[in-house]
Amino acid sequence: MRNTILPIQPTHGADIDQLTIATEDPRAEDSLALLDEMTEFSILTYPEDAENGITLATPVDLERGVFVIARLGGWPAGICAVLEHPPVDGEPAMELKRMYVRKEARGRRIAEHMLCWLEIQARIRGARKIALLCGPRQPSALRLYERCGYSVRGAFGKYQTHPLSIFFEKRL
Repeated sequence: MRNTILPIQPTHGADIDQLTIATEDPRAEDSLALLDEMTEFSILTYPEDAENGITLATPVDLERGVFVIARLGGWPAGICAVLEHPPVDGEPAMELKRMYVRKEARGRRIAEHMLCWLEIQARIRGARKIALLCGPRQPSALRLYERCGYSVRGAFGKYQTHPLSIFFEKRL
């Protein structure tokens, strides 16, 4: 884990109309700090997966798709990416990865805005479907995907059915 510490205070005055979402380098300082926070969150939320070697997309993996940072008044509030993926059920697809919004910025629909932005990027790249994996201990994420038109599906690609895996898809 990197020891990069980013300021938390700027979000207190930032409003959702100060939200920007842009493609950024997954190897940049803000990106790496958010990826480290998400890794820590994942290990704390699913400690049994940490023992088995939790598998998260790396900055190099994230270069094979579209990686975005959501900023509130310039402050890095969240990250997400869509990555290249082989066809899912015979349709061109991309996989949603590394959705994370900092605790201080939650409840402002930032994840929903990032998701919408990335769906457009996936369409531009020819995807007809987005697929993703989420865990059962993240009820707000599960509600987000359902609210945004994603439906539960079976395992896809390299994934296998597992009690800590809930798979979703959305046709674009």
